[in-house]
Amino acid sequence: MTSPLQAVRTAYASLSESTRERLLAIIGLAFSATILIAVFWQLDGLDFTVLTRTPRDPLFWLVFVATYVLGPVMDWIILRRIWGVGLGAFPALLRKQAANEVVLGYSGDAQLYVWARRTLGPEGRPFETLRDVAVTSALAGNLVTLTMLVLNAPIVQGLAKGTLFNTLLISTATIVLSSLAIFFFRRIVFALPPRQLAETIVIHTLRILLSLVLTALLWKLLLPSISIAALFLVGTLRMMMSRLPFIPAREALLAPLIVALLGDSAGLAGAVLFVATLMLAAHVVVGGVSSLADFVARSKPRLA
Repeated sequence: MTSPLQAVRTAYASLSESTRERLLAIIGLAFSATILIAVFWQLDGLDFTVLTRTPRDPLFWLVFVATYVLGPVMDWIILRRIWGVGLGAFPALLRKQAANEVVLGYSGDAQLYVWARRTLGPEGRPFETLRDVAVTSALAGNLVTLTMLVLNAPIVQGLAKGTLFNTLLISTATIVLSSLAIFFFRRIVFALPPRQLAETIVIHTLRILLSLVLTALLWKLLLPSISIAALFLVGTLRMMMSRLPFIPAREALLAPLIVALLGDSAGLAGAVLFVATLMLAAHVVVGGVSSLADFVARSKPRLA
């Protein structure tokens, strides 16, 4: 007798690739919406004042757009140096970012691999290249997170005591060990030449640092009275949340952590949640539009 799980697997395997992508997108979007609703539901004492005011300062929206496109731009620079891709790769990179943030972690990387395989063919070694780019991104993120944790260690230790502090220690140890393992097995893990690997890590690190600065600027524009020290601490927490794999809408989960550790007398959790909600909405719109454009482009009959 066929089990329900086997029946689901069989039904899923019978679907076309485009149908699978749409199904995963719907499931991921529902998951993200559930996380966002749960966050709003649990934060009873949150100062929602900042969420009720749409920023009118053009600088806020310029910084928001710059923050959003930063990842795809840096990815394009990396792939430009490796593959020599043109601007035609940018929509695929936007889809990758949206899928990673809205659906599930690394689902966007899988979509980018499909695009690279279709566009470049096997000669471009898309799997090995994109694997190396993803691994170096994780390595750079780990190193930046570890550095920020060390710089904020006295404050974090004072705030996070007991079970929470033990969890932070375990997380830090995991970051260190995974980074050391990647470095130790670099000749086995990586296929790209050492020079390209070094350039890729530098670009990833620059992307992460710029993202931290731009995101902190968004919070600062919403709450001008917030201190730089508080922004740096929240930036550290944000980097720790970003290390969680396979979880969509991670930045929305940052607001409850801020309330638990810092309280919300200044409305910082509200500002963080406001920016996270804007980002999630942008991912949904950009991902939907770019996916539709890609579907239309693939549906057109090829000219002889």
